[in-house]
Amino acid sequence: MDQVMNSMIRGVLSYMYGRNILNKLSGDLRVDISRTGGLRRIYLGGRLVFVVRANDGRALPTLDGASLIDKVVVVRRDAAPFIKQGRSVMAKFVIDVRNAIPGDEVAIYSEDGELLGVGRLLLSREEALSVGRGVAVKVRQHVKQ
Repeated sequence: MDQVMNSMIRGVLSYMYGRNILNKLSGDLRVDISRTGGLRRIYLGGRLVFVVRANDGRALPTLDGASLIDKVVVVRRDAAPFIKQGRSVMAKFVIDVRNAIPGDEVAIYSEDGELLGVGRLLLSREEALSVGRGVAVKVRQHVKQ
């Protein structure tokens, strides 16, 4: 991969997930490109860390990429088994939302620090902590039990 492509990918990821991601992207960055020239997958050190959604070009973190992003939702430990089954995160189980607004891709952790999955945040921090009902995060990928 040439230097221009490398800089472009790092720039897009820092725009989407914050400047702190640049420190974590040190290493061998590789991309898969589709037949039409669009980005498909982003690898770091041989691990798939982001997949690129075809319809809008948004980079979505995988379970391996969850450690790279600072947008985090912390849930109660009693919700962990349900999230590991692929269920959505309900607002009543949310303890904290850090650095994220509705529509952002977030990493989901239990209060014990265990990675449970990644998904799209649907509620703001204030809504998730006060409403007490409804879906807060739509889980896209989860840790298998």
